[in-house]
Amino acid sequence: MHLIHLKIAPLLSKITYEPTEFSVEAGHNLAKIFESIPALEHLSWNNYNCQVDDAGPAEIIPTRLPSALNSLKRLYLSWITLGEFFEFSFALCLIRSSPYIEEIEIEGCVDVDGEYYEPVPRDAVDEIPASFSDMTFYHLRTVKIKSLAGADAEMQLIKVLLAKSPMLARMVIEPYELEESLKAEITKFQRASSKAEIVYSVD
Repeated sequence: MHLIHLKIAPLLSKITYEPTEFSVEAGHNLAKIFESIPALEHLSWNNYNCQVDDAGPAEIIPTRLPSALNSLKRLYLSWITLGEFFEFSFALCLIRSSPYIEEIEIEGCVDVDGEYYEPVPRDAVDEIPASFSDMTFYHLRTVKIKSLAGADAEMQLIKVLLAKSPMLARMVIEPYELEESLKAEITKFQRASSKAEIVYSVD
């Protein structure tokens, strides 16, 4: 497996990364990917060609990176299986590590059979609000989540982002399947921003 390895790139501000494997080794080296790019402003991470069968336990993914991504403004994650504990933990780690984030876009990948390698356990879902308890996203203005399946972990993430983003202007939700009950539940979530618009879009 080959990961990004940059000895030092203090001016690099935009990265598009498409790993070919996402495994235990990737988790152990996650901090090294970002430690030499302090000026990173735009990160696009695409798991389309990634093998995740041997991802291993999500516990190896840190709650946050050792050094915050203080310059990161835009985070785009695509082909992330949010029902998979390892990948969901990875997404949460990057979001928690980005205190000045302005835009988040997640394009999920849904397993229609629900046969995940390691599903997100109930206790991990319940711990999501506490893991964001010391954070407020004062700069976050736009969130877009595509292929939402409506799993508890996904809904908890949406709930946290709405409750912790006082400057949020727009959240776009594109569900995997049309379900009015899902829309009704999201609409009831508390919002820190009185101007936050939730757009429930179905192609």
